[in-house]
Amino acid sequence: MESLRQEDAGKMALTVRMATEAEPYHFTGSGLRNVYLVGVEYEVDPATGMQSAAIPCLPNLMEAIGKVLVEKKTPLGPDELRFLRKRLRFASKAFAELVGLSSEQYSRIENGAAKVMPTVERVVRLLYATLAKLSPDESEEVAKTRWTAELNQEERIVACRDEDNRWVVLRQAA
Repeated sequence: MESLRQEDAGKMALTVRMATEAEPYHFTGSGLRNVYLVGVEYEVDPATGMQSAAIPCLPNLMEAIGKVLVEKKTPLGPDELRFLRKRLRFASKAFAELVGLSSEQYSRIENGAAKVMPTVERVVRLLYATLAKLSPDESEEVAKTRWTAELNQEERIVACRDEDNRWVVLRQAA
């Protein structure tokens, strides 16, 4: 579904589209490269190709993404670690202290300059599960999981809204 909306007489019309499973909206505003949304209306500037969307229930969406990340079976990447830290509203230095690293060590991990150690990754997942108040069963599952596979950057997190207008993940990174 596509339509045109006139902004001002002097401006070119924006193209309005609805994101579908076949053509989801690439939500880069999450800070992650692999998040796509279905069922949101977004605008495209035909002159520049720039896209923008008003994301309904944004806090719920970010919560759903965080939950998917801590529960996924593959290791967390630097961007995912940063996403979880920011969702918990911690400055890098304060979060590094919680994890047991210097701010420089943790910064190198988030920037991809240093490898994520499995113990650090487990601590980050458990901190998120605890501080984001995941259910006891979900937190226990995070604590028991062993992550051994390598992350496939092509895997997508695809989310849409359910009948209660809450964000749910349709497909997620393995």
